[in-house]
Amino acid sequence: MTLNHTHDPRARSWVTTAQLPGCDFTLQNLPFAVFRRSGIQEAWRGGVAIGDQVIDLAALAQGTALQGPARQAATACAMDSLNAFMAMGPAAWRAL
Repeated sequence: MTLNHTHDPRARSWVTTAQLPGCDFTLQNLPFAVFRRSGIQEAWRGGVAIGDQVIDLAALAQGTALQGPARQAATACAMDSLNAFMAMGPAAWRAL
């Protein structure tokens, strides 16, 4: 498998904790999962961990920061599972 620009070890994040030594969720390792805030009975939705934070992909999809394939992928993550997002394949994953 050929690695793309997202694996560049020189890439840095605006999330300070993503640069700390021993950080599990650097820019080169951004795990997608469903989450909801602790202690709140809200709907589960997709997110991606970076440093010690989680980016709420449902909220991101509702804003104007993303367009085209990236927005479509984030919208697919707004559900209580990531099945639709995963079915979109690597091009959508990279776009997001």
